[in-house]
Amino acid sequence: MKKVLIILFVILALVACSKKDEKIELKYSVVEIDNLAHETSHSNEKGESGLKFSDYAPGVNSLESKALMYKRLTFFAVSFDTVEQARSEALRLNQYYARNWLFDRVEGEPILEDYVIETFKGINPKRQLQRIPKKHEESTSESHEAAPAAVHH
Repeated sequence: MKKVLIILFVILALVACSKKDEKIELKYSVVEIDNLAHETSHSNEKGESGLKFSDYAPGVNSLESKALMYKRLTFFAVSFDTVEQARSEALRLNQYYARNWLFDRVEGEPILEDYVIETFKGINPKRQLQRIPKKHEESTSESHEAAPAAVHH
């Protein structure tokens, strides 16, 4: 009886250990991206300067990807099947990603960088220190400057 219990325990342990840990990936749906990007408009860029899916690694969802414009600056929101695909493509291109989306033509444009960081919580995986949006810095420095003046003894 003791051997049967041990064998049963070993079998149960093997079955429990053989299950892979399924990692839940947070993804943005195209509807969520559209809702978050309410301050943008669709860009009409075509040809050479337009969105070319052949420029990106496999895993691009061409039906959801789009060229967007924010304050007259065009950038691309490229949907990938997985978060890891979007991250590795952002790393390769030195651009931003958030969840399963790559934001291309953003790096080096402070207005777009601020927008992607604030709106989508975008990250550039090549940067060791992530950029802090300018609005955030100004409000923080203003509050620090105003605080001593407001204190009266």
